[in-house]
Amino acid sequence: MAHKFVLSIADYIVITIILIISAGIGVYFRFSGGRQSTNEEYLLAGRDMPIFPVAFSLMATFMSATTLMGIPAEMYLFGTHMAFMNIGFVLGPILASWLFLPIYFDIGASTAFEYLENRFGKSIRRILSTIFLFQCVLFSAVSLYAPAIALSAVTSLPLWLAITSVGVVCTFYCTFGGIKAVLWTDVFQAILMFVGILVIIVRGCMDVGGFSNVFKIANIGGRLTVPSLTIDISERYTMLSVLIQGLVITLASYGCSQVQVQRLLTVKNFRHSVAAAVFSIPMISGFQLACCLCGLIFYAVYRFCDPLSSAEKPLHSADQLMPYYITNALKDLPGLPGLCIAGIFSASLSTVSSSVNAMAAVIVEDFIRPIRPKYASSVLLSKFLTFFFGVLCVLLSFMGGVLGHLVKTTVLVVGLFYGVTLAIYLLASLSTVTNEKGAIFGVLVGTCFGVYLSVISSQTVHEILPMSNECPLQNQTHNLDTASSLSEPSMTEYTLNSTLPSFNSSIFEMKTSTNTLSYMWITPISFVVSLTTGYVSSLIFALIQDEPQDVPTIHLSPIRRRFCKDKMKVEAEQKINQQTTELNEITAKITNA
Repeated sequence: MAHKFVLSIADYIVITIILIISAGIGVYFRFSGGRQSTNEEYLLAGRDMPIFPVAFSLMATFMSATTLMGIPAEMYLFGTHMAFMNIGFVLGPILASWLFLPIYFDIGASTAFEYLENRFGKSIRRILSTIFLFQCVLFSAVSLYAPAIALSAVTSLPLWLAITSVGVVCTFYCTFGGIKAVLWTDVFQAILMFVGILVIIVRGCMDVGGFSNVFKIANIGGRLTVPSLTIDISERYTMLSVLIQGLVITLASYGCSQVQVQRLLTVKNFRHSVAAAVFSIPMISGFQLACCLCGLIFYAVYRFCDPLSSAEKPLHSADQLMPYYITNALKDLPGLPGLCIAGIFSASLSTVSSSVNAMAAVIVEDFIRPIRPKYASSVLLSKFLTFFFGVLCVLLSFMGGVLGHLVKTTVLVVGLFYGVTLAIYLLASLSTVTNEKGAIFGVLVGTCFGVYLSVISSQTVHEILPMSNECPLQNQTHNLDTASSLSEPSMTEYTLNSTLPSFNSSIFEMKTSTNTLSYMWITPISFVVSLTTGYVSSLIFALIQDEPQDVPTIHLSPIRRRFCKDKMKVEAEQKINQQTTELNEITAKITNA
């Protein structure tokens, strides 16, 4: 095992300064503006946030540390399949803006789940709120643990220090500064994420002889791949599964997840909310593609001496490639390794802080307010809940075990519930037939089916693309400490030969299994099952109970409202008559007085 990289004093100073700035933003917003004196200010920023900070926050929240380190690992092992998810990333926020955001602003919602009670009832609201809390706590713990364990594996940074420092700072500025601190800190952290990954790209291109050489090497090594057009659900990536996964995840995130919806509700009006969602799209796609490029760079650098299978095996997981490259390629530039590591920490901070704040809002608005409205108005209670969830996420992250590939783990944790949730919201906003009992049945069946699919998927192991582990230019000690030595031979020598070195792929054999399923299909299949089950069971319950359901058009998506123009006219007339009656009553009281 190669020795770990020892962070310099300059690296620790850079990391410390960035953490202090993040904490300082929380202190600033505690004593400025509305000073977080009301829950409207603390949880929704007074609904007066500018568009661009919200757009940055949407990007920083969506792109977690698991994405930052996991996407390059997928490129390194399986090729560029996941780059095509960006098609879904573009369509998802736009569709969410048309389908769901108008409803939230029309009813003045404080959480995404408040709409479900208006549309169906209290039970489905609390069920999905509980599912969200469970998923959010779990994902936050993964987002803290994953980068910490990867960094501690290749650097001198202790695991406990990595988790504690990020967790404490995150909890601090979330508790003191509220959603405004979270949003503006996300801006700072998003910039750091881009800077960190840009440093890696620039240095990586220099290491392999230029930007174009990265793609030449990747092409020769079989890394420039396009998902197949097959419908085989056992294949790890297909064009259909990649496109659907990207679409469902972003549509559910922007339309149904409290984490993103809460950000979209902090602006003045619907138009500003749509603008924030649209402006976040190039940020998300640009960052994801930059992560893909990093994966190709890592392949180009380590193509002759794979650190996962070489003699010393300095890495146990491909998810450690990014911190491993940072510590090797930038070790002669004091402070730069610390800056890039701070970028990884920023990805964790933005995801966890957004989740912590969203969970506090869900407890207050979806559980406490319907029962004890007086307590729900307490800012002190909201701060306590924020602090509680921050501490909980830190504690759970210390219990992290073997995660497997980060991207796969992220999809399993998030996607398992996103498909089910999206199905219910689509039924609520596009169908007047769906009722609460049918929706609950759809949630239960879809969730159980998703868990079953997750078990099958966890037993499926796909063969990775070949790598050389012979390290032909290394000495007998297999010293893997420098990125420059690993990038030999020169690019010219490599391209002229246009042949790959001999590969030892025996360790990458496919594991046999009677039931195989790509993890990319868990979310789409759960979504279809919940959608179908919820709709059909609603029809059955309606026939049994023989109770016609009257759904106000305000609870339907604008797309669905187009088919209810007559009903909208009637509702408008009723509203005018009601307002006229109230005005007459007030006039009569004044006259009598």
